[in-house]
Amino acid sequence: MSSDQPIAVQFSDLRGFSSYTAQHGDEKAFQIARQFIDLVGAKVEQHGGRLLKTYGDGVMTSFDDPERAVRCAVAMQATICQEYCGGDDGDPAISAGIGLTWGTAIQTDGDLFGHSVNLAKRLADEAKGGQIVASSSVVDETGDVDGVSFRNMGTHNLKGVGEHKLYEVVWRAEVARLETIDRNMDIILTEDQKVIVELGKSTKEKLEETLRRLEEGTDEFEGSGMARFLKSKLAKRLAKSLPTWIDWAQDRAGMGMEHALHDVQARFEQGKLTLMLGEHRKPLLFNAKDLDPAAAQAFVERLERMKELAAPPHPPEAPHHNR
Repeated sequence: MSSDQPIAVQFSDLRGFSSYTAQHGDEKAFQIARQFIDLVGAKVEQHGGRLLKTYGDGVMTSFDDPERAVRCAVAMQATICQEYCGGDDGDPAISAGIGLTWGTAIQTDGDLFGHSVNLAKRLADEAKGGQIVASSSVVDETGDVDGVSFRNMGTHNLKGVGEHKLYEVVWRAEVARLETIDRNMDIILTEDQKVIVELGKSTKEKLEETLRRLEEGTDEFEGSGMARFLKSKLAKRLAKSLPTWIDWAQDRAGMGMEHALHDVQARFEQGKLTLMLGEHRKPLLFNAKDLDPAAAQAFVERLERMKELAAPPHPPEAPHHNR
């Protein structure tokens, strides 16, 4: 039956799960998925929400109050980060992306249907590991939330649901952020000793435009008959595959996920920055033309300083006794 009362819809999906499954096998991956679902269920119950259904490595939940939904998403991310983001002992880091909307939906048999539901799933797909992406309706309805801010991500054309203004729920303080000059990549150092490398605004806009043209721009192809038909078919296949390829490439490079500070090595020498995100990934290399030298040097110094502060103190040396 349809409900005139708005509802907050939340989707939570694991990131890095495919890599984890490939490395550790189905049995261990299944255990991680169950732990994740149990964790989400516990946080949702604590914040007065409802766990509606699970799907593989994802969970769908709902709340009557959007602020409770935001606070629950923040609590989930903080706990997931503590439990899984480190990638210790060579394990791939596992994190979650969360999408959140506020609007009306058809509620029946413990499930939800409607545009707001579809949008929430698309926002979860957009979210990187450790990220919470909310619709403008969530921001408008909640206003100020203690300990949380909303960062405008701009307007995005989302497949199947149209254009929407998106907001990132910023749930932890950034200590430092280093942006490439062309705005293609951001390197973020957070207060809770995590390093995140993500695509910058410029790259995201280019990828969105490319995908849009592949999906909608088949009329632009020249030629006629069979040649035009084949170009159109190829464009549609590329449009379907492109998001998967992008996710795969980012996962391989360690982008869009959190990395524990102690797993990251950064070196700035002769105007070049080398960033290692764990022992099992190739280093990210930035030349002098990519970064502002002063900003890069300051970022590396801040990162190393945080490492020093986080390192356990050395035990005192035992006194030497002369015989």
